[in-house]
Amino acid sequence: MKKYILAVLMIASITSYAQTKTTVEFENKTQSFDSVPEGTQLKIVYRFKNTGTTDFQVFKVSPTCGCTVAEFPKYPIAPGARDSIVATFDTNHRLGQQAKGVNLESSIGEINLIFMVLVTPGDGIKSEDEHSGHSH
Repeated sequence: MKKYILAVLMIASITSYAQTKTTVEFENKTQSFDSVPEGTQLKIVYRFKNTGTTDFQVFKVSPTCGCTVAEFPKYPIAPGARDSIVATFDTNHRLGQQAKGVNLESSIGEINLIFMVLVTPGDGIKSEDEHSGHSH
């Protein structure tokens, strides 16, 4: 009888844990960009949704090189809510194929986001908006 009660308690605790698990779905954890002129400040947006039943929190972001900075929400993301991580890659002196990343420390563990960029010779400093034809 004790084994039966123990088994029931274990199943109940596992079920309870599964119901409060946080999960996050990213639209794209890996992104690619072709023919970006050198000098562009390229913004890469990683959109995500908290698909779990508890808050999701990003504690820290670590870009893989000094040519990239990242912004992230510094508050808990509620279940069902959407938000994003924004990385800005400085293409200066980065001609050719580049593979970079942003590593997140979060409430569900480490998450790795990757981007690949083909940087082509440019003609000066441009922002990503100017490169795409949009004005500020």
